[in-house]
Amino acid sequence: MFTAKQFAGTHCGYRYQQDYRPTLGKDGKKESGTLEVIKFYYDGAIRMEQHCYGEAATFVFGVWAEGMDADGTLHWALPDRRKSYYDEDYLPRKLDRVDEAGNLYFDGSPFPWKLADDFDEDKRWGYPKWKVLLGKLTGKGRKCD
Repeated sequence: MFTAKQFAGTHCGYRYQQDYRPTLGKDGKKESGTLEVIKFYYDGAIRMEQHCYGEAATFVFGVWAEGMDADGTLHWALPDRRKSYYDEDYLPRKLDRVDEAGNLYFDGSPFPWKLADDFDEDKRWGYPKWKVLLGKLTGKGRKCD
C-alpha cells in the first residue's frame, strides 16, 4: 500500500529524478536530453516536471496529480491542451515498487527514479518556508486538509 505522503520526507518534500533520455547530435554524441522530476510534498501533493538540458536548458512542462491510489496509480490533473503544453507519454502512471535504497519504479520500467533532493521550500509552486512550517505545526496542508 502506497501513500503520497510517505515519499515526501520530513521537510517540504522529496524530489525524485530520472535522467535517461539523451538526444544525440549529428556526430552521435550526446547533445542534450531531458530530465524528468517527480515531487512529493508533505501535504500529499504530487507534481511531475520535465526539463531540457544542454545548450538550450529550460523548463518544458509540469503537471499536478489529483492523487495516488493505495495501489500506486497516479491521477494527473491534465491542463487544457489549448492553453498548456504537456506530453502524456512522459507521465508515470503507476508506482510499482520501491527498492531498498528508496528508488521509485513506475510502469514496469527498470529505470529508477532516484531521490535527488530533500527540499525545505518550493516558492514557485506555493510552498514558501513559512507556509510549510505552519502547515506542519497545524497538521494542515494545501491538498489534504
